[in-house]
Amino acid sequence: MALEPIAAKWVRAISISTAIAAAAYLTTVLWVGRSQVAAALKLISVETLIGLIALSVTNYALRFLRWHYYIRKLGSTISIRHNFRIYIAGFALTTTPGKAGEMARSLWLRPYGVPVKLSVAAFFAERLQDFIAILLLACLGATLYPHGIWLLSISLGVLLVALVVLFVPSISHTAENWVIVHRTQSSALARRLSDILDHTRMCLTPGRFCAGLVVGLFAWGAEAWAFSILLQAMGHSLGMVIPLAIFSLSMLAGAVSFMPGGLGGSEATM
Repeated sequence: MALEPIAAKWVRAISISTAIAAAAYLTTVLWVGRSQVAAALKLISVETLIGLIALSVTNYALRFLRWHYYIRKLGSTISIRHNFRIYIAGFALTTTPGKAGEMARSLWLRPYGVPVKLSVAAFFAERLQDFIAILLLACLGATLYPHGIWLLSISLGVLLVALVVLFVPSISHTAENWVIVHRTQSSALARRLSDILDHTRMCLTPGRFCAGLVVGLFAWGAEAWAFSILLQAMGHSLGMVIPLAIFSLSMLAGAVSFMPGGLGGSEATM
C-alpha cells in the first residue's frame, strides 16, 4: 500500500483528535468559568512554570531513551537524532483511542530501515510498562481513595490478560494456527501479529523488563511531582502522596475509558 493514502488518514486523525481536544478543553473552561481559570493561571509564577516544564521534559526524555534502547536491541541502527525526531512527532497523535495513533511512528521509521514489526513491538512494550508503572503508583492511594479499588481491580484484570497473552507464547501460536486453518484470508495478519508478539517478548526479557519498569516509575513519578507542585502553587498544599494517588488513578481512568488520549476520563477523575 502506498504511503500517501496512509499519511492522509493520519492527517485526518490528527485534525479530528486535535479538534476534539480543543473543544473539550474550551467547554471545560467555559463551564468552570473563564475568570476562575484566569485567576488560577495567574497564581503560577514563571519559576514554577519552568519547573513544571522541566519535569515534563524529564518524563519524555526518560521514555525516549527506553524507546531508543528497545529499537536498537531489536536490531535497528537508526541514529538517536532521527529516532528522537520521529518519537516526538508521534505525540501529535496522542489524542487517539488508547494512544494508538502514536504507532504512526512505524510509517516514519520505515524509510530508516526499521521494519514495522519492530517499532510496533517496541510500542507495545512501552505501553505495557507504562501501564504497570502507573498501576503501581496508583496502588499507593488505594487506602486514601477506597472508591478507586474498582478502578484498580479493572486495571489489574486487563494487565493479567495482557501478561498471559504475551508471556505464554503457546496461546498466540495456537491462535495463529487456528486462524491459518479456518480463516485463510486472515492468515497473513495472524502471522504478523504473532511475529510482533515474539519481538515484544524480546523487549521484555527479565533484565529489560525491570529496567524499563524503573524508567516508567521515574518518568511518571516526575509528572505526578509536577502535579503536586501545580496544586501547591494554586494554594493547595497536599504533600506528595495524595497528588501522586490522584494523578495515577486519573491516568488509569483515562486509559480504561479508551477515550482519545484519556481525554475527559482523566480530567473528570482528577
